[in-house]
Amino acid sequence: MSNDGLKLAPPRLKIITHQPWRKPLMLVLTVVIGVVCLLLGFALGQNKMLSQRVSSVLLSDDLGVAQERVKTLQDQLIDAQLNAGVHTQASNALRDDLMNMHAESSRLREEVTFYKSLMSPAALRQGLQVAELEIAPTGEPREHSFELLLTQVALRRKYIAGEVRIDLIGHSDDEEVGAEVVLSLTELLQGSKYPFKFRFRYFQDITGRITLPESFSPQRVLVTAMQNGKDPVQITFPWQASQR
Repeated sequence: MSNDGLKLAPPRLKIITHQPWRKPLMLVLTVVIGVVCLLLGFALGQNKMLSQRVSSVLLSDDLGVAQERVKTLQDQLIDAQLNAGVHTQASNALRDDLMNMHAESSRLREEVTFYKSLMSPAALRQGLQVAELEIAPTGEPREHSFELLLTQVALRRKYIAGEVRIDLIGHSDDEEVGAEVVLSLTELLQGSKYPFKFRFRYFQDITGRITLPESFSPQRVLVTAMQNGKDPVQITFPWQASQR
């Protein structure tokens, strides 16, 4: 086979320039870039730490302010509670004083009415009067104290004398249902002479203590006052109404 018709291309030559400084330069650049990266990372880290410290300081300040505010509010609450307690005590004391004043006023009105009746008897029934009966528990089981007030209504008062009997009317568990039982104070009195004697010109109090039987439930109190030479005076008081 003939090679006459073929043209062969001339060979290409690649010229490689010798650069002995390139490798050291690349190494230096790599080191520089690494150092820059480290510095940037350190700077960013320091900046982040600084931001965190600033935030921590700000939060600490806010916490301190909040704690001071809480303490102030707690002090104000304590003051308000103390003031409320003082106001409540003052209100209670004022209410008690008013109640005592009302009670004292009622008592004084009763006394004024009573003494008016003694000093101005013209409009009242003349003679011996059973004015008032008070019965109250003593605190001992089934024991009660009593106070009976006798008065005399008269234009010209002289000393009057006589005796008083007190009977309790009620029901007993020992009797039939509905049956009334009458107990004289002879069976109930503690260390008192009975019947009670009286002698006075204007008024006289008769007091004593009684102990009720276990099975007895009083309903009424019958007071019989007998003036010498006169008809007896009888008054019935409801048991509950006679207590205070």
